[in-house]
Amino acid sequence: MSEYFSLSNWTQSRPKHSVAIRSGKHLSVEEFMANVYRWQHTLSQYSGQRWVVYHSDPYEFLSILYALWYLKKVACVPGDNRPATITRLLNHADGGVGEIDNGITQESASELQGFANFDFPRIDNQQVAVELYTSGSSGEPKAIIKTIGQLESELQSLEQQFPAKPGAQILSTVSHQHLYGLTFRLLRPFSSGQPFLTELCEYTEDIFNYAQPLTQFVLVASPSHISRVNELLAWSSMKAECLNIFSAAAPLKKADALRMSKLLDAPLLEIYGSSETGVIAWRSQSDNDGEAHWQRLPHVIFEIDEQEQVKVCSAFVDKSSPYLNDKLNIYADGSFELKGRSDQIVKIEGKRVSLNAIESVLIAHNWVFEAKAFSLVRKRTEVAVVLTLTKVGEVQLMQMGRAKVIKTLRNLLLSNFETIVIPRRWRFVDTMPYNQQGKVTMASLHALMEQPALLKWPIIKSVDKNTAEIKIACVIPTGLVYFDGHFDQAPILPGVVQVHWAQKYAAEYFAIAGRFSHLEVIKFSNIIQPDDQIEIVLTFNPQKQKVSFSYRSDKGLHSSGRICFA
Repeated sequence: MSEYFSLSNWTQSRPKHSVAIRSGKHLSVEEFMANVYRWQHTLSQYSGQRWVVYHSDPYEFLSILYALWYLKKVACVPGDNRPATITRLLNHADGGVGEIDNGITQESASELQGFANFDFPRIDNQQVAVELYTSGSSGEPKAIIKTIGQLESELQSLEQQFPAKPGAQILSTVSHQHLYGLTFRLLRPFSSGQPFLTELCEYTEDIFNYAQPLTQFVLVASPSHISRVNELLAWSSMKAECLNIFSAAAPLKKADALRMSKLLDAPLLEIYGSSETGVIAWRSQSDNDGEAHWQRLPHVIFEIDEQEQVKVCSAFVDKSSPYLNDKLNIYADGSFELKGRSDQIVKIEGKRVSLNAIESVLIAHNWVFEAKAFSLVRKRTEVAVVLTLTKVGEVQLMQMGRAKVIKTLRNLLLSNFETIVIPRRWRFVDTMPYNQQGKVTMASLHALMEQPALLKWPIIKSVDKNTAEIKIACVIPTGLVYFDGHFDQAPILPGVVQVHWAQKYAAEYFAIAGRFSHLEVIKFSNIIQPDDQIEIVLTFNPQKQKVSFSYRSDKGLHSSGRICFA
């Protein structure tokens, strides 16, 4: 087990390890303390008590926090630095610090006069450490107050459950501006002797690249990154050892959890909790049948009232003890399962409906991968739904078209719900609009509904198929997304889209063993425009793993070429 360094007297303990790594350079404890001193010296010249803090660099962010703590000032931490977010918080604060317009920035790096004699005192456990502002699903930010003592209690509980290995470096796909990232990317490593990379891994390719020079690392990730991991990277060739993977914000699908664990050859630990409750529980999924149960963290206690609402009691939540928004099925050994959210009940023209139930019915269909249902207020209140499809569902969308797919799913819901609560607004997207914390906000869902539905495939009229050749008769819809901005006065179908369609249809109808390699003898003869009636002809050579394609109409040949697979 690592030596634990508490937040309140960390600078008095003077640990010997590196604090962070920036652009490959290790930043020492002495450098960190000097940086805290510079920020403290800068901020001491301002009389305000409450300061909005945003900085994309976690090393600078942590330095600002400590500087404010020593000055007994309050850090108000927004989840992002969007102008509207910062403006709202500044109305309740004395100013901004860091990467904020007109915010306080650090004075000259040479300002270290007096540093050698500066006393870094112990910080009172009852002092407010942060006020976190999270929009959650409602879109309206609210303050969640955490004291130094509450943060320390949570870190100690995590250390008891998951002893950290000193020296292992922290890679993260999540921001430290939210509690999950603040705890697992920043404070836990800081207290356990694990240096964190200041660079954020925005893509799974970043994880792969940043891990290459390391010996051991821990990955702090979001479900959105884990579910979209690039499996084509040579993960097995990495010399760095991944000790474990953390994921939070939403439960992972079992297949996603097992795939990521296998790729990095490391245990994946899912974390359950919220900004209000802190960390509550964890689980690690396995190949065994069924979903793994959640296990409570040490010292976390549940109290259940007569309405079966669950109150969370621990040393790292307020005395008021917040209630969970989730319904739980609790077992005799203390473990539990999640049974959906308790606050997902809405009224549609007087009829109560569970949005969670609508999502569950849709996800049970083999066409649907993810579903987010929500209420939308227009001339009347109605249900809307955003969907991502499975590969089977994508094929049906290509072949049947949007209207018929929606009709099929509506009929599925009609067997479970009254007509009045069936979704009236539907959007199909490639991926859900996850933010850096792996959450889908209500604002992002509403934004999708303000956009017109995107048409990405031709309208198929018929398919004539034999072993080696397929002929697809189709109409090019006027509202195709690929026409947008592509020669407004005379919209044409881009050649790259024609190749993409040919590849997708070939993969659906032929037994292709390999992946896309390259193109041969590509020729574009005539443009394809809205409402054109086209015949797509695909011919497969299984020995050479090549597909020849052509687009034809009454106007003649539009395009042709060969797609090579390897």
